[in-house]
Amino acid sequence: MPTLFEFSQQIATFKKEKKFSEALSYFRENKGSFTKEQIRNNEYILSDMISCLRYSNHLDAGFQFLSIYGIAINEEQKERILSAYGWLLWAKYKAENENNGHSATEDDYFDSEDEETVIEDFDFDKSELLEKVETLIPILNSLNSDFTKTLSSNLFTIVLKSEKKKPAPNWKLVNEFCNKIDRDKLSKECSTIKVERKGQLKDMELASDFENWYAYKTKALTKLGEWQECFDLSKEALEKIENFHYSNDVWFSRRVALSKRNLGNTEDTIQELQTILKKKREWFIQKELAELYFEKGNIESALKQATDAMNNFGPLEFKVDLLYLLGKILKQQDKLELSFQHFSLSKLIRQAEEWKLPQKLFDELRTFTFSEIPQTDFKKLKNELQKYWDSFKAPQTKTYDRPRTFDNSKTATVPNLEGEIVRILHDNERGKVGFIKSNGKEFYFSVNPNFQSISKIAVGTKVLFEIKPATDGKKEQTRIKKLIE
Repeated sequence: MPTLFEFSQQIATFKKEKKFSEALSYFRENKGSFTKEQIRNNEYILSDMISCLRYSNHLDAGFQFLSIYGIAINEEQKERILSAYGWLLWAKYKAENENNGHSATEDDYFDSEDEETVIEDFDFDKSELLEKVETLIPILNSLNSDFTKTLSSNLFTIVLKSEKKKPAPNWKLVNEFCNKIDRDKLSKECSTIKVERKGQLKDMELASDFENWYAYKTKALTKLGEWQECFDLSKEALEKIENFHYSNDVWFSRRVALSKRNLGNTEDTIQELQTILKKKREWFIQKELAELYFEKGNIESALKQATDAMNNFGPLEFKVDLLYLLGKILKQQDKLELSFQHFSLSKLIRQAEEWKLPQKLFDELRTFTFSEIPQTDFKKLKNELQKYWDSFKAPQTKTYDRPRTFDNSKTATVPNLEGEIVRILHDNERGKVGFIKSNGKEFYFSVNPNFQSISKIAVGTKVLFEIKPATDGKKEQTRIKKLIE
């Protein structure tokens, strides 16, 4: 019969050699030689057994083990046991939420904004597992060791990313979870991971837990319509965070603007959104600006921003409310047929996607005497309206001498250039963005998911492209015309 020390050492050896099943079998065969109190008072046996159960994917058995031996999780517990328990909790939360938390893809980390800021009402029953996480994180933070900081960070991240990845995230849950976490005790350190981009490993710096807290918390507040708190925390984030990731400085600024709008300060909102657009030309920000101009009765500016948004990068099906807004703007201009067509396209897209039709859309369509446009005419209607949106695009002319070095004495049509794709920054359902190298210079490009050869857009691909001119304060844009075989 082994002594308690020998018992503990053998389990530790099995664990070190990654013989987890052998460790579990050995424990079962020999545990009867010791009292529960002897095992309960040995932090090494407890922590190693919890770890072996986790590594063997016996997660529920891990929690049962803790219950059998009456292991309390509190500030008095040993750090070794708290750490083993925390990783068990992390693995269980990950498994229950089907979260691929360690898949090192850029999309897992970059926070792309939603196009809508519709106020949503959420109900949720807090799971026992989430309550355990909320209880453990403050305990780990109080220990203030590098090991527990890493664990605390992983628990904090797994909850937020698990919820965000769901088809319909429960932002009330996210908000309540953030309320349980003291942001001032979260790490401000930024870690770096290796991300595979088209067969090449690249370093990518991640946002700190401190930055992520503000990002998730303020986004949740926009979803819940808590505008004063959203305004205060977004401003606080801009003041306290030193280095921003994933364009969070832009998104915090946007939330400040949206908060001002919903708190009744339209003029400031317009100015702030105009400033944001200089940094981040997203179509949904243009839409928000168009809505503000429309509300103020500035119809021409509203039309310009709305058509710019239609011509900007982004899937058409995400722009159903933008189409509705254009219908309202055109109706105000007495362009009734065009207005009807925009309302109709919004309806047809919703029907094709099997989305609910809002009552306001029905109400608008009933005010027209035109014949209903059938679903079979969807493509025809879309193509007709595309021509209308294209009519607002600036002519592709530019003064130039060589690419991106222009001589004001010459004016000509934008030339076609040849180059090679040297970097891909994003590759997701919204398309691809990256850099093309030509004549020793790099040019930022983006292609939407409908680009006919998008699957062939990769590092090393040779392309024919053009540089669209800067107009009305817009930056120059690079458009890939075709691939060079």
